[in-house]
Amino acid sequence: MSAENFDFERDHRINRTEAVALVLNFQAKLDAGLHFASAFGRSAFEQLLAQPGAAGIRIYRAEHADGSPTMVMVAVNEQGEDLCMETSLFMQNTHDCPPNCGTALLAKMR
Repeated sequence: MSAENFDFERDHRINRTEAVALVLNFQAKLDAGLHFASAFGRSAFEQLLAQPGAAGIRIYRAEHADGSPTMVMVAVNEQGEDLCMETSLFMQNTHDCPPNCGTALLAKMR
Protein backbone atom coordinates (compact mmCIF):
# COMPACT_ATOMS: atom_id res chain seq x y z
CA MET A 1 0.00 0.00 0.00
CA SER A 2 1.29 3.46 -0.83
CA ALA A 3 0.91 6.73 1.06
CA GLU A 4 2.52 8.68 -1.79
CA ASN A 5 0.74 11.47 -3.65
CA PHE A 6 -1.30 10.42 -6.65
CA ASP A 7 0.97 9.88 -9.68
CA PHE A 8 -1.08 9.22 -12.81
CA GLU A 9 2.08 8.29 -14.75
CA ARG A 10 3.23 5.62 -12.25
CA ASP A 11 4.25 2.30 -13.74
CA HIS A 12 1.76 -0.16 -12.21
CA ARG A 13 3.26 -3.29 -13.76
CA ILE A 14 4.36 -6.13 -11.52
CA ASN A 15 5.65 -9.57 -12.46
CA ARG A 16 3.62 -12.77 -12.39
CA THR A 17 5.22 -14.06 -9.19
CA GLU A 18 4.33 -10.91 -7.28
CA ALA A 19 0.80 -10.86 -8.72
CA VAL A 20 0.17 -14.46 -7.67
CA ALA A 21 1.61 -13.83 -4.19
CA LEU A 22 -0.59 -10.77 -3.63
CA VAL A 23 -3.74 -12.58 -4.74
CA LEU A 24 -2.96 -15.68 -2.68
CA ASN A 25 -2.21 -13.56 0.41
CA PHE A 26 -5.71 -12.11 0.16
CA GLN A 27 -7.44 -15.38 -0.66
CA ALA A 28 -5.81 -17.19 2.26
CA LYS A 29 -7.90 -15.04 4.59
CA LEU A 30 -11.22 -15.73 2.85
CA ASP A 31 -13.76 -18.39 3.61
CA ALA A 32 -14.41 -20.74 0.68
CA GLY A 33 -16.91 -19.38 -1.82
CA LEU A 34 -16.57 -15.70 -0.88
CA HIS A 35 -16.16 -12.97 -3.52
CA PHE A 36 -12.52 -12.37 -4.40
CA ALA A 37 -12.54 -10.85 -7.87
CA SER A 38 -14.59 -8.80 -10.30
CA ALA A 39 -14.19 -8.36 -14.03
CA PHE A 40 -15.15 -5.28 -16.03
CA GLY A 41 -15.31 -5.06 -19.81
CA ARG A 42 -12.82 -2.85 -21.62
CA SER A 43 -15.51 -0.30 -22.47
CA ALA A 44 -16.03 0.48 -18.77
CA PHE A 45 -12.43 1.70 -18.49
CA GLU A 46 -12.55 3.51 -21.83
CA GLN A 47 -15.75 5.37 -20.91
CA LEU A 48 -14.38 6.45 -17.54
CA LEU A 49 -11.08 7.65 -19.03
CA ALA A 50 -12.83 9.51 -21.86
CA GLN A 51 -14.40 11.95 -19.39
CA PRO A 52 -12.92 15.46 -19.31
CA GLY A 53 -10.25 15.70 -16.62
CA ALA A 54 -9.88 11.94 -16.13
CA ALA A 55 -6.30 10.85 -15.40
CA GLY A 56 -6.94 7.47 -13.81
CA ILE A 57 -9.48 5.17 -12.18
CA ARG A 58 -10.23 4.38 -8.55
CA ILE A 59 -11.91 1.07 -7.68
CA TYR A 60 -13.97 0.89 -4.51
CA ARG A 61 -15.04 -2.23 -2.69
CA ALA A 62 -18.80 -1.91 -2.32
CA GLU A 63 -21.88 -3.80 -1.22
CA HIS A 64 -25.38 -4.27 -2.61
CA ALA A 65 -28.42 -3.70 -0.36
CA ASP A 66 -28.68 -7.49 0.11
CA GLY A 67 -25.12 -7.58 1.48
CA SER A 68 -23.49 -9.15 -1.57
CA PRO A 69 -20.12 -7.62 -2.51
CA THR A 70 -19.34 -5.71 -5.67
CA MET A 71 -16.91 -3.09 -6.98
CA VAL A 72 -17.56 0.48 -8.12
CA MET A 73 -15.20 2.38 -10.44
CA VAL A 74 -14.90 6.15 -10.74
CA ALA A 75 -12.50 8.31 -12.74
CA VAL A 76 -9.98 10.46 -10.87
CA ASN A 77 -8.29 13.69 -11.92
CA GLU A 78 -4.54 14.46 -11.88
CA GLN A 79 -4.74 15.33 -8.17
CA GLY A 80 -6.25 11.90 -7.42
CA GLU A 81 -9.69 13.33 -6.65
CA ASP A 82 -12.79 11.37 -7.65
CA LEU A 83 -14.79 12.89 -10.50
CA CYS A 84 -18.13 12.93 -8.67
CA MET A 85 -20.13 15.56 -10.51
CA GLU A 86 -23.78 14.91 -11.26
CA THR A 87 -22.80 14.20 -14.89
CA SER A 88 -19.86 11.90 -14.05
CA LEU A 89 -19.92 8.23 -15.00
CA PHE A 90 -19.68 5.44 -12.44
CA MET A 91 -19.24 1.77 -13.30
CA GLN A 92 -20.47 -1.27 -11.41
CA ASN A 93 -22.32 -4.18 -13.10
CA THR A 94 -19.30 -6.45 -12.68
CA HIS A 95 -18.84 -10.12 -13.42
CA ASP A 96 -18.16 -11.30 -9.88
CA CYS A 97 -16.05 -14.31 -8.98
CA PRO A 98 -17.46 -16.52 -7.70
CA PRO A 99 -19.67 -17.48 -9.43
CA ASN A 100 -18.39 -16.06 -12.75
CA CYS A 101 -14.74 -17.08 -12.44
CA GLY A 102 -14.34 -18.54 -15.91
CA THR A 103 -10.61 -18.88 -16.38
CA ALA A 104 -9.52 -16.70 -13.46
CA LEU A 105 -6.12 -18.36 -13.63
CA LEU A 106 -4.37 -15.89 -11.36
CA ALA A 107 -6.66 -17.01 -8.56
CA LYS A 108 -5.84 -20.68 -9.16
CA MET A 109 -2.03 -20.50 -9.38
CA ARG A 110 -0.01 -21.88 -6.51
